[in-house]
Amino acid sequence: MPTFSHTIAIVNGQAGGGSMRRIWPQLLREMVRATRGRLSVRWTPSPQAATRLTRQALQDGADRVVAVGGDGTLHEVVNGFFENGQPIAPRAVLVLLPCGTGGDFRRALQVGNGLASTRQLWSPQIRAVDLLRVRYTTGGDTASRYVVNVASCGLGGLVVQSVEHAPARLGAHVGPLGGTLVYLGAILYRLTTAPASHLHMEIDGRDLGVWSTHTVAVANGPSFGGGLQIAPGANIDDGRFDLVLLEDVSLSFLLRHAHRFYRGSHGSLAGVHRFCGTRLHLRPARPEPIWLEGDGEPLGRLPATVDLLPGALRVQSSPDG
Repeated sequence: MPTFSHTIAIVNGQAGGGSMRRIWPQLLREMVRATRGRLSVRWTPSPQAATRLTRQALQDGADRVVAVGGDGTLHEVVNGFFENGQPIAPRAVLVLLPCGTGGDFRRALQVGNGLASTRQLWSPQIRAVDLLRVRYTTGGDTASRYVVNVASCGLGGLVVQSVEHAPARLGAHVGPLGGTLVYLGAILYRLTTAPASHLHMEIDGRDLGVWSTHTVAVANGPSFGGGLQIAPGANIDDGRFDLVLLEDVSLSFLLRHAHRFYRGSHGSLAGVHRFCGTRLHLRPARPEPIWLEGDGEPLGRLPATVDLLPGALRVQSSPDG
């Protein structure tokens, strides 16, 4: 097993609608045992705090960071590994102990949830996984974020806005499928209220033209939205992303085939298109804003550029977890 001099855990006490706190004593015990006491714990007091805490920990010499929470916590921690476009500690390792309701990146890693995930702390396997660097528009400026799983625009961006306003404990109250049900409800709501997005795309220098779409997903991992298998062939360490486009098909069509999207068997449906690449340019074809999300977190709007960064993040994990 790899050895680490100092492990720091970044903990979101609100993960899983607060349900993480019920298993916290057991989680802490397992972390202390795995690190032989060489452990520091930092609780996130507010949104975006995990990025700041991770960055500070790496600057202070931590060589392993444990993200305890959901996909949002993971997203913030991953962004804390970088500053001014450069890795702070290139050899530092991330461990995910997922305790949220979505869990899409843990599915890509094939690791367990909650207490079962603590096996990752003992894993001999360090994987160099790819990241997406997303440059986007916010207000009148540009900004950038790192995305470990999926970035999407159109319907995806609007759905995340809806989920952000859902009751904080709703996912926890409805059990293990909480994340899936919350996202499914938001998808159905937005499908009935939001028009299609009209955007221009260019991938690896190839002009794809203007499309009328419900959603455009740039997938490093295979699923998003609490288990929707948008890109079943995507692999987090293959050096490319999968681009999946869903054209402006009817609501009845989507409802009739919804199960195929969750099973990942939608690739042969009319109106579904897939490309692979390493750089994508997106810009709106009409004046209306097109909203963008990454890892289930709202980012900004188009125009945007997505770059694949091969092997940019070292993750300690084992599919046995």
